[in-house]
Amino acid sequence: MAIARIQVMTSIVGKEAEFMKSVADNAALMDKKGLRNTVRISHSGVPGIEVWNSTLYTDWKEYGDLTDKMLEDAEMQEQYMSNILNRSGEILDTFELVEVPGFERGVEASGNIIAATVWDVLPEEGNAGKFFKSCAEARDIHQEHGGNVRLWQTMGGRHAGMMIYALGFDNFSSMGEWQEKVKNAQAEFMSQQPISAEIDSQIILRPSAII
Repeated sequence: MAIARIQVMTSIVGKEAEFMKSVADNAALMDKKGLRNTVRISHSGVPGIEVWNSTLYTDWKEYGDLTDKMLEDAEMQEQYMSNILNRSGEILDTFELVEVPGFERGVEASGNIIAATVWDVLPEEGNAGKFFKSCAEARDIHQEHGGNVRLWQTMGGRHAGMMIYALGFDNFSSMGEWQEKVKNAQAEFMSQQPISAEIDSQIILRPSAII
């Protein structure tokens, strides 16, 4: 059951070049330390440009062990201090994601393009079960047509307690082809589902050509 640590940042106006270098340097250092780290930027779904830094762990034990190691590493602490003293960005959010049992993909990357829908399960009794059942049925349809599905539960941050249903694709071409193939099955599926949750937000993330 994988755990993901997410940090969402944006550049301070006028310091975009310094911010991009800082993000690239941080990512290179995390890679050097053996962390499974990816950087994605917002393509749509938010007002400005967000940079999502994601670190994947196999389970909570590895999350704890590697987090302690990061906090004790002199090179990483030096980088953190440099980021503080030469601040070029601001943190918008931080949170953890926990894979929902039955939807595990582990630390395997699900794609370069991530299309995520954040769902807020309605509080009435029985809606959680209905929601998970709908997600399982959706997963079968979406994966049959070529989408890589993950379902996460959010801990902390702006989406605390909500569920994130994420689809991964290699590139925008494969996402577009998938949308065309799945649209009829998707429409039929949605027309038959009980209302168990409401959409909080949707966002598409992609790799950066610069960072």
